[in-house]
Amino acid sequence: MIGRYSDLSVYREIVISRDSIKAGTGAVLIPIALGADACWGQQIHWLGTALLLVSVAINGLPIVWEALKGIFKRQLNVDELVSIAITACLITGNYLEAAVVSAIMVLGALVEEAVSDSARHAIRELMEVTPDKAVKEVDGKEKEVDVADIRKGDILVIKQGQTIAVDGQIISGAASVDESAVTGESVPVEKDKDHAVYAGSICVQGYARVRAEAVGEDSTMGKMIALVQAAEQSGTSDARMVDRYAAWFTPVILSAATLTFLITRDVSRAITVLIVGCPCSFLLAGPVTTIAAVGRAAKAGVLVKGGQYLESVARAKVFCFDKTGTITQGAPVVTHIRPQENQNPDQILKLAASVEKKSLHPLAQAIVNAAVDKNLDLPEADRIQTRTGIGISGTVDGNLVSIETAADSDADTCVMVFHDGQALGTIHFEDRPRSEAGQTIDLLKKLEIDQTVMISGDQEAPVARVARQVGIQSWFSAQKPEDKLNRLKAFKDKKLVYVGDGINDAPALKLADTGIAMGLRGSDAALETADVVLMNDDLSRLPLLVVLSRKMVSRIRLNIGLSFGLNALAVGAGSLGILTPIMGAVFHNLGSILVVSLAAALRYGKINVQTGTRAEGDILYSPGDSRLKPRSSGLDSRS
Repeated sequence: MIGRYSDLSVYREIVISRDSIKAGTGAVLIPIALGADACWGQQIHWLGTALLLVSVAINGLPIVWEALKGIFKRQLNVDELVSIAITACLITGNYLEAAVVSAIMVLGALVEEAVSDSARHAIRELMEVTPDKAVKEVDGKEKEVDVADIRKGDILVIKQGQTIAVDGQIISGAASVDESAVTGESVPVEKDKDHAVYAGSICVQGYARVRAEAVGEDSTMGKMIALVQAAEQSGTSDARMVDRYAAWFTPVILSAATLTFLITRDVSRAITVLIVGCPCSFLLAGPVTTIAAVGRAAKAGVLVKGGQYLESVARAKVFCFDKTGTITQGAPVVTHIRPQENQNPDQILKLAASVEKKSLHPLAQAIVNAAVDKNLDLPEADRIQTRTGIGISGTVDGNLVSIETAADSDADTCVMVFHDGQALGTIHFEDRPRSEAGQTIDLLKKLEIDQTVMISGDQEAPVARVARQVGIQSWFSAQKPEDKLNRLKAFKDKKLVYVGDGINDAPALKLADTGIAMGLRGSDAALETADVVLMNDDLSRLPLLVVLSRKMVSRIRLNIGLSFGLNALAVGAGSLGILTPIMGAVFHNLGSILVVSLAAALRYGKINVQTGTRAEGDILYSPGDSRLKPRSSGLDSRS
């Protein structure tokens, strides 16, 4: 009843107005009763007593009822202690104390509940960003419809100022879209034909027609909400430890109250011990802090599936990264063509692009893009054959053209182009590192991460080049999926974090203590496989995640220690007669509110990612920032 449960899902629907009116009514009856006694005590003494009993009925009986329900279910909870205290007050004729204690406990619980709810404010924001209505094209006309009635394949019209209601693809038009609710990135993104848009993002400027691909709980926003809500049910090892010890609290406090009465023969002291002994703040220390941290991460575009994964990140000593699409942009470009003697570079590119035209391989797309940029006329190729791990071949104008993976000493990824078995030359590529990769790796090192490792199936030369560019300490190239898993197993004793794109890295993401996926590249696979998802594919969120995780763990431990200390102090003071039952109720609730406030505060303020001295180079992050922003410019993202 009084809200002291480690499972905070009971607070999901807070109706403070109704509860507070009810509790307030019961509380107001107390001064009225005192006034009645003062004015007409001799004539109608029963009136004051009756008003106090009504007050107890309003605020105290629900607590007693919840305690009885717990007993019937053979589940002890903290309501038993307060119920016994209220009952003892009534039996001994201390009606005023029974009414005041009941009112303070209920009103204190409402305040505590409201403070607790601020911890999940980011979750509530996620639920509010998707609109209830959308504009749909019906027989060529625009019609406003309920979002619940939209189906996959429907065509929606997006105009300036509107919030996009579905995940979809732009089929015509162009728009500048604010995706901060989904990715945490505050800078609007320019979108035109064939670009994807996400539910919850806002059309800042422009006009577009969008084909719906996912609606409601199937949309990216819907999955985000489901994951963050699920995180409420999870806990850290510290929080689970609290749950185990909480089972001992009720019998211990009952024993302490009984012993106090037997020694002092003062029922008031025993009642005080029962009131202050409730482990409310102790039970809330872990869950509220965890939810505050998960909500704070969600606001920054980082989805965390549970507090245990934040705890794992806090203790991590090794960060392993995939290369393509994680450290790099995942979009290789042709840098140059190295022809054999008497061969024409444009002819080599033309033949290669003709064969690669229908391939979805990133290198194939880079070749075709380079040919299109040069306005080369590409003939049709037939008899296309793909050989996994080797290359692709096809017939162009009756001649066999083959493109095969080639080794190179210049730290490039490259392919060799053959024409009827004759080598024409090599096409060289570069998959450039993400702009934030170098700074991120540097910050992880300064956060005392022992090792940064890159594991890739690519060739040695490009892997080594990228690793050196971003400052990764060690790397492994030409790794097959089973090789990658074996490499990761060697780090399992060091709390391993693996960062990949969430599609072909699924086994590695599962093997690691914490798997972190890039969310925009195949977000369905990422959301299902990984423990943590970077919704905007921004590696600069990783240092924030590490610091936030460590703050969460330290805040939970602080709150547990503070809760235990306050309870022990109050029980001692109550048994010695320093605290009365009313004073004990006030002290108890102030302690609970203090602990909950410290937990909820984790969502607000700035998080400092230390990059050296406190005065220079701190990276500050607050909920409104689009990304980590260096206060000094001494870090080179390509170092």
